[in-house]
Amino acid sequence: DLNPQQAEAVQYRGQALLIGAGAGSGKTRVLTRRIAWILSQFGAWPSQILAITFTNKAAAEMRERLGLLIGPVAQRMWVSTFHSACVRILRRDGKSIGLKSGFSIYDSADSERLVKIIATEFNLDIKRYTPRSILGHISDLKNNLTGWKENLAVHAPDFTPGQRGYQFGTVGDLEAIYAVIYAEYEHRLALANAVDFDDLIGRTVELLRTDPAVAEYYHHRFRYILVDEYQDTNHAQYVLVRELAGVDTGEKAIPGAPNAGKVGPAWITVVGDSDQSIYAFRGADIRNIQDFEQDFPNAKTIMLEQNYRSTQTILDAANAVISNNEGRKPKKLWTALGKGEPIVGYAADNAQQEAQWVATEIARLHAEEGIAYSDMAIMYRANAQSRSLEEALINTNQPYQLVGGTKFYERREIKDALAYLQALVNPDDDVNLRRILNVPKRGLGDRAEGVLLAYAREHGTSFFYALMHLDEIEVPTRTATSLRAFRDLMGALSQFTRAHDSKPSEIVAEVLEKSGLRAELEKSVDPQDASRLENLSQLQSTAAEFEQNTPDATLSAFLETTALVAD
Repeated sequence: DLNPQQAEAVQYRGQALLIGAGAGSGKTRVLTRRIAWILSQFGAWPSQILAITFTNKAAAEMRERLGLLIGPVAQRMWVSTFHSACVRILRRDGKSIGLKSGFSIYDSADSERLVKIIATEFNLDIKRYTPRSILGHISDLKNNLTGWKENLAVHAPDFTPGQRGYQFGTVGDLEAIYAVIYAEYEHRLALANAVDFDDLIGRTVELLRTDPAVAEYYHHRFRYILVDEYQDTNHAQYVLVRELAGVDTGEKAIPGAPNAGKVGPAWITVVGDSDQSIYAFRGADIRNIQDFEQDFPNAKTIMLEQNYRSTQTILDAANAVISNNEGRKPKKLWTALGKGEPIVGYAADNAQQEAQWVATEIARLHAEEGIAYSDMAIMYRANAQSRSLEEALINTNQPYQLVGGTKFYERREIKDALAYLQALVNPDDDVNLRRILNVPKRGLGDRAEGVLLAYAREHGTSFFYALMHLDEIEVPTRTATSLRAFRDLMGALSQFTRAHDSKPSEIVAEVLEKSGLRAELEKSVDPQDASRLENLSQLQSTAAEFEQNTPDATLSAFLETTALVAD
């Protein structure tokens, strides 16, 4: 059931293939069939295939489709996002670049918190230099594989990570500020045995470049690499694919070889569409797809132009808009689905009138044309626009679901519970331990935190170490009593965690109970706290679900999935 171009892409034998897949042209079908073809016709083993997608959802869909095509062996293949694949590699081999296998993965909120701590210590005005903007800059450097050492050498060579009381030379020298905070941020991450999202890619590239034995293992292992949504890759991801494939090792592919044997680089298939590149603001580099044929001089390009999703009217409009893009490979999407309904444009005088028209049109489509509410969607440009649309839907008595809002894993109560769990898995993780020192409130403010911090700095150790050596520190009696109670709580939870590691849901329940997080919300009269309680129960259910679906479940594996999903 493939059209001629799809069939050609599935069966192509050669080291480099670019599939230019227009929207709705059946690219997932082609990718899954190509994997099945590689297994059945090229004689590859499931373990020799690495399929990379951009989202967890796409990975799950591909795994499911592969299961239907080739059966249970699909479970033995690496079908995952860039980040998930890198976590697996770093957990297995990261020790050679200084990462212990229990490392924490910081999501954007954890990273912002750490940058805020560092910026405050340097007496920077965090209203002027916001943690988010500093992190954005650090992220750009990481996506281009610019390490903190080389960046520091150029912009602030007189700074050493861990240095106290450093003064910036010129006020407002942004590059120096970014360079110093980047260096200190990486230093703190290393002390905490933690990585952030960009590090997952960058540190894996570093590992493959600096440890020949590890690089050799993965070159030998992955003989077929397939990458989806290639137009969204950034420079670091592009280099990662080349490193995993062994493209730059100097070993040449054997011309005319019927498959990717043990010698030479892996065979690479990339699927993408430069017309769908929308992530430049996150570092995606469209040149990766545009220059694919220069990167691989013997590359084959196959265009998929038949669309199975839309009517010709929609495609004509889309083609007309995108044809204005510069430097694109010409392609014309077409469909066998017929012309379809015309596109309707409506210009209203104000937001209320616009919302009223939308609500009335939905009511008409539902009543007169029998279209289900669940088959209709309203898209708006800015969050502020949702209010007038919601009001219009309420006034016309129509059911709706608002998609978005604060994401589950970013909610305060969830972040608090996860911080406890992270601190139990990785005691060196200062950011999460400091977050929960006084959550729920137990009379441990900035002074108590400062005392422990000073001891940790003085002895070059972690915050957790300072807490465990509390008896060597002079603190006022009341503070000491509260700190001891917290220390004993963390000690007891640590013991419970070690004894129940394969039951994350039981650990979550124990943490919610013993920490007082649940009790604090239960006695609150604030109606919002009732939904916060529900969220904590949901976290416990998520852990239980993870347990059922994961044969060798552990708390750290559960935290890894929440970190990868959260971002």
